[in-house]
Amino acid sequence: MVWRGRAFMIGAILAGAGGYGLYSDVTHQIRGRPAMATLMAHMTQCTVEYQRIGEQERKEQFPCELAEGFQRRVGSNKVKLSRDYIAHVQFRLEDGRTREANVDDIKLGSYKLAIGATLPVIYAPDNPADVRAKMSWETLKVPLVLLAIGIPFLALSFGIPLTALFGWGFRGHGEETETATSEHLAPATQLSERRSSNMVQRNSVAQTAVETHSRSTGTAPRTSFGMRNR
Repeated sequence: MVWRGRAFMIGAILAGAGGYGLYSDVTHQIRGRPAMATLMAHMTQCTVEYQRIGEQERKEQFPCELAEGFQRRVGSNKVKLSRDYIAHVQFRLEDGRTREANVDDIKLGSYKLAIGATLPVIYAPDNPADVRAKMSWETLKVPLVLLAIGIPFLALSFGIPLTALFGWGFRGHGEETETATSEHLAPATQLSERRSSNMVQRNSVAQTAVETHSRSTGTAPRTSFGMRNR
């Protein structure tokens, strides 16, 4: 039970993150508006998380130099420091207005681009600050990988063996292949049966003609080879 509980937690976290990310990206692509964005700058933002005695945990953003100095003074075991790589982009809305936004540089796929480069983006019409890259394999592979890892953990937590899970996944493909094979073999089988029927009819007609000729000439049909009287 303990092992299944841990498998369920891992699977739920991974599958939930992957499923939500996939749903969010697909919905954003469907409802969003396309635009061409110009990369204005690459930036690095630092976030510090700390908790004072008797207070709740706090999270604040500082310039990275100040954040690193604060962490050194207080101690790395008391202050958690994280860095976010930001792309500052500028793009034009449908109504012609110019808008600027700070976007995750890695998710946007602009971390390798030079300042001034342009790239296609999708922004939310009700929240233009929500700018994302145009959907591609690069944007989908992370949530799909999370789903691919999380679903087997969930299956194991419910006692479903992986062989049954993969068998269910490939069952549809196998049935389609079997159906296609049957459809291809059916015409060949029908043609073979038709040829056999034609040969039987021809033999029957030939035998009838021989018997008719024998009766009209008054002679018996010739004895077959190997059946003569010795």
